[in-house]
Parts: sequence; structure tokens; C-alpha cells
Amino acid sequence: MKRTCLHHTRGMALPMVLWSIALLTGVVLLLAGIIEGWITEETRSGKLFRARQQALSGVAIAMNPGVLPGDPLLHQLSKDGSEGYQVAIKDESGLINPNYYLAQNPDQRAVLGQLFTTWKLDKNSSDAATDGLYDWQSQSPFRSLHGAKKEEYEAAGMSGLPPGAPFASPEEMSLVIGFDPVMQAKPDWPTYFTTYYSGPVNILRAPKNILVDLLGLFPSQADAWIALRAGKDGIEGTDDDLKPTDLTNAMTLMGANGAQRMMIPKVSTLAGNMRRIESTGICNGVKHKITVIAPAGSTENPQATSSVLGWSEQ
Repeated sequence: MKRTCLHHTRGMALPMVLWSIALLTGVVLLLAGIIEGWITEETRSGKLFRARQQALSGVAIAMNPGVLPGDPLLHQLSKDGSEGYQVAIKDESGLINPNYYLAQNPDQRAVLGQLFTTWKLDKNSSDAATDGLYDWQSQSPFRSLHGAKKEEYEAAGMSGLPPGAPFASPEEMSLVIGFDPVMQAKPDWPTYFTTYYSGPVNILRAPKNILVDLLGLFPSQADAWIALRAGKDGIEGTDDDLKPTDLTNAMTLMGANGAQRMMIPKVSTLAGNMRRIESTGICNGVKHKITVIAPAGSTENPQATSSVLGWSEQ
């Protein structure tokens, strides 16, 4: 009887030992994974911190009005390319400020409507979007034909809107009742707009998408205009940039047709200067981008760039 019990006990011991070993192995592997995750996260945090420092260095360089696009100082990388920064200096004046067109007397909401129509919105959707944008910033209590005022926003669970004030940012446009079809038709719509530069679109700085969608240029025509206005060095924002005498001269140089000559004077200008700095810091594969909007300033008045109008990081 005793020998039977002893044999039974010994038979149970082996599975228990194997089970304990498996459990301990699992715990060790779990702890190893957790520790490795901590180390990886700490390492990435360190790289991200360093990448941000590099991006800040790029911003500091680009804020100097004496530094122009194409300057070698805007591209600083280590020999192996693992660390440094790259900066692009653009101009915010080439984008569309909805506040400018909506605040004119009479308002020019039709300009935005034509843009939305180019994005394949039907007339009803386009009218709802433009009237909604107008009603958002208008202090009048009266609703536009296809727009929305306090009652409509409260019914949609958005009490306190619209503010009756200009848009503070392009992203605020997404809150407008009737604007959803625009966002669905053109997912990258925010890239067309700005609220920092207050005038009409500067055709000497407008990107290709605005030249085509808003001004009505053909894509090949827009490419040719961008190349022409950049001057011999091919870099926009430098001293050899094209300097048309007036809009009529500019339209002749770009080869504008009749329809384009009707549209361009309504929506654009040759003036405007608002520096947009996009600085990307790099550290061993980790990147951090800082975008800064600032007055352009001048070499004679460098303090003009000391104020920052916009700052975002990603």
C-alpha cells in the first residue's frame, strides 16, 4: 500500500515540475518583453527629444529674414545623414483666407462656391457650404437661404454657435453646418486655406492646387507659371523672382485665356508676404516637424519676425 502511494506521488511530481518551469519561463519572457518595451520607448523618447531640438535649430535659422529659401544653412545633416534638420521656407500669402472673401461688401462667397464646384459638389451642396460659412462669421441674426444660425446649431446639439466672428483657423470651418460634403469631396481641403494672411491670394506664391482649382489654370499652365515666377535659380522667395508690373502683365506672362482673365482679378493679387517655416528634425530615423507662421520681416527690420503668429508640431 505504501509503495503504491509513493509511486503515485512520484508520478504527480514530474508534471508539477514541468508546469512550474513553463510558468516561470512565461513570467520571465513577459518581464523581458516589458523591459524591452520600456527600453525601446525610452530610446525613442530620447531620439524624439533630440529630433525636436534639431527642428528648433532649423526654426531659429529660418526666422532670420536674411536667410532665404535655398540657403545651405536650411539643410544641415551629419555625414551619415542620421541627425540634423531640413527646413522649407514657404509663403502663406498664396493660400485662401475665407474671412477675406466673406467679409467683402458685397461678400464674395461665390468665389468659394466656385472652388467647391470644381471639387465636384453639386449646386445645392455648394450653396449650403458657402451660405453656412457666411452665416458663421456674420453678426446678423438672419439666416442665409441655405445657411444655418443659432436655431439650426442648437438643433444639431452645438449650442453657442455660430460665433458671428471670423474663422480663427481653417479647422474651425469643419464645424460649419453644411460643410460636410466639402470635407468628403476633398479630404485635403485644409491645405488650401489660411487665416494668418488677410488678403486675397497672391499668385506669385500660390501653390499649383490653388492655381488650378481656384484660378482655373490648366495643370501644365500652372507648372509653367511656377517655373517662370521662380526666376533663373528655380527657387521661389529669392531676389531673382519674377516681378510683373501688374495683374494684366502677369496674366499675359502666364498665357491666361478669356475665362481666366475674368476670374484672376476677382480673387488674386501680386502682393503679400507671410513666412511659413516647416522645419523637420531628424535623429536616427525619428522625425519631428515644427511649422511656424511669422511676418516676413526684412534685413532692415529683423524685429518684424520676432512675433510668431502660428506654431504647430507633429
